[in-house]
Amino acid sequence: MNVILDTRDDLEPELKTFTENRVRFSLKRLYWMVRKIKIQYSAVSSSQSTCKQYCLIRLETFDHHQIEVSMAARDKRMALEMCLKKIYKLVQKTFHKSQKYGRFSKHVYA
Repeated sequence: MNVILDTRDDLEPELKTFTENRVRFSLKRLYWMVRKIKIQYSAVSSSQSTCKQYCLIRLETFDHHQIEVSMAARDKRMALEMCLKKIYKLVQKTFHKSQKYGRFSKHVYA
């Protein structure tokens, strides 16, 4: 599983290490299904909104299907946690559907 951090501004080393470790820990049971995961952080400079940090995760499975999730939160760590929770549920749902049909196919992701 390749973890790619794509940010517009530089991440502090502590957050980069936290992100990589958290992704590996969250997906450790389903790591064999994931070929590549790309994480992108961004910030919104609006004073009206309390949610200022966005996290976007793009995941590619071993059969080249893409799953994309985006969440907003007050800080980057919380946005990452919420995205990983949603990604895990979607990958797990895909896995259970594939077991039901006995194989992976394009119909699983519909």
